[in-house]
Amino acid sequence: IERMRLIVTQLLQFARPAEFAGYIEPVDPNRLVDDCLLLANHLLARSGVLVQRDLRATRWPAANRQELQQVLVNLLVNAAHAMPDGGVLGLATHDRTLAEGGFVEIIVTDTGPGLGPDLLRELFKPFVTRKKEGTGLGLWISVGIVERYGGDIRAANRDDGPTGAVFTVLLRS
Repeated sequence: IERMRLIVTQLLQFARPAEFAGYIEPVDPNRLVDDCLLLANHLLARSGVLVQRDLRATRWPAANRQELQQVLVNLLVNAAHAMPDGGVLGLATHDRTLAEGGFVEIIVTDTGPGLGPDLLRELFKPFVTRKKEGTGLGLWISVGIVERYGGDIRAANRDDGPTGAVFTVLLRS
């Protein structure tokens, strides 16, 4: 019953964000990353994933902390699933200024196989998954949450040497 209540609550938060988004406050992105690592650490450790952090953001975006945790934990779980036999998970935060204003970037990289061209085109659509037990809703819901706060999520393959994926969460600050 509790699980059903949580699912319904999350669907309502997504469908009617103004009514169910919860408390909005400035969020320290570096602490958010650390807190999400605590939540996903068991999965990362079980897979033998090494975590490298580079947390330099000084800006604090205004958002609902629990929703941002949901987004980031989803990205961490996806990265761990992309590296079932171990690898390196990179987490970075940076301040960024674009034409639209100031942002905080949260960057999640992995050393998994990367994202194929077909998957890249469909990645943020509902029900798109390559996991046996996945629903294909995690990234779609994550995009909705981040866009609600004037941000964006971007996905690409790494171009810095190792194979793998890179997800960038941009949050208006």
